[in-house]
This record gives sequence, C-alpha cells and structure tokens, in this order.
Amino acid sequence: MIAMHDSGLGGLSIWRAVRVALSDWPITYLADQAYCPYGPRSRQEIIDRSLAIGHYLMSQGATILVVACNTATTVAISALRRELPIPIVGVEPAIKPAAAASRTGRIAVLATQATLASERVQTLLDTHANGVEVLRRPGHGWVEQVEAGELDSALTRARVAAVVQPLLLENIDHIALGCTHYPFLSPLIRELTGERIALYDPAEAIARRVQSLLQQHGSDSIGDRCYRFITTAPDTQPMASMLPLLIGHGHAVESLNLE
Repeated sequence: MIAMHDSGLGGLSIWRAVRVALSDWPITYLADQAYCPYGPRSRQEIIDRSLAIGHYLMSQGATILVVACNTATTVAISALRRELPIPIVGVEPAIKPAAAASRTGRIAVLATQATLASERVQTLLDTHANGVEVLRRPGHGWVEQVEAGELDSALTRARVAAVVQPLLLENIDHIALGCTHYPFLSPLIRELTGERIALYDPAEAIARRVQSLLQQHGSDSIGDRCYRFITTAPDTQPMASMLPLLIGHGHAVESLNLE
C-alpha cells in the first residue's frame, strides 16, 4: 500500500499524479486536519505529528510513505527516515528546474512561511540557484481557502492577486509552487501571469520517484486496488464533500484520533 500524508487536502494534488502513475496500487491518504495548517506550528509539533502519522500508516501496511506536504518534508523528513524502515518520499519546491530554465535570472518560490524559512529550502537555493535571484513569497491564506473549497471565490482571488500581481513587476519568468495546496489555485495564478511565466508543480516528478523506488525495492501491488481517505478531524463530512471537487469523485472518509 502507498501511504500519503499531508496537513490537509493539498496533498491530493500529489495523490492524483500517483494514482495515474500507479493505477494498480492501493493508496491510503491521511489528512491531519486537526492540526492544519502546519505553517504556523512549531518544528517539534510538526515532527511529533509526522512521526505519529508515519507509525500509524506503517501499522496499516504501508510499503512506502509519501510526505505530501512541503512543510512536513522540510521539517520532519529526516526524523521519519531515522525511525521508519520503509522508503520515504518528500516534496520540495522545484527550485532546481526553475532556476536552470530561467532566462531572466529571476524566479519566485511560493510556499508557507515555515517552508520558506527552512534550512532545506536555503540548501536548495545555495545548491541550485547560484546566479539566480529568488523571490520568496508566502501565500497568505491560500491553504485555508483550499481547505474551505473556495477555489474561485472573491476572497481567494483577492488573496492570490495580493501575492502574484506584485511579482509581475519583478521580471520573473518562473514560479515554483512550494506547497501542495497551491496547484489547486493554478488557474487563478495563470489568469494573472498568462503564459509568459512558467509554473512548476512537482506532482508528476513525485509520482515518478514513487514508481522508481517501488521498482528498486521489488515491491508489487498487493491486494485489491482501493483508496482510503482518513482525517484527524472529528467530522468527516467537510473532507468528504471536498473530494469530488479536488479529485473528481467522492469516497467515504474515516476519522482518526491520534491524541
């Protein structure tokens, strides 16, 4: 079983790509909505939650774990790899390809404040963005708008415009989306940028990485192809009502108390 974990529903952008690439595999997706968003949380809170979720998903038969959350990846993936004896795939902003493809020498990274301030992102910048100016911008309120299912509301449009419109004056030619929630707002970003600014969404690259690791470890799909959706929120209805909007069809949602 492929296990996936995010603070909320943003990781469903990764889920969609993994389902296409590995259509015969069962996938369990766990949204830690009781603690969403992770961005304002302390490092230790994020590590503790990620470890608790990782151990739970292993107990459910996980063969591989996808940390489908940029903040959890930057903060907790080292701890997860120390503790869990299965392959773990994280999500990082696509700084390397964006910097390599830039013609203007200026790109932007959009992510949560916690991701932008992390040592991991600084390492990516130092390694892959030498000679390129990188503008780091948090998408204030974007996660909350996606979680609420407001992908095209007036408030969502205003919040997207507040971040993206100033970038249009900065001569950037690439934007790396550094939060798995943000691809759901790509249509609004595109309305503002047009085609002259490229958007980098890492979902397909993550799916290819999962596929490669499963092949390397000689893992084959076991059991029926089935999809489980779990939330740590006590009420499953909000997540259940969002699935048709975000992945195109509905599923039952289970509630899990990790306290």
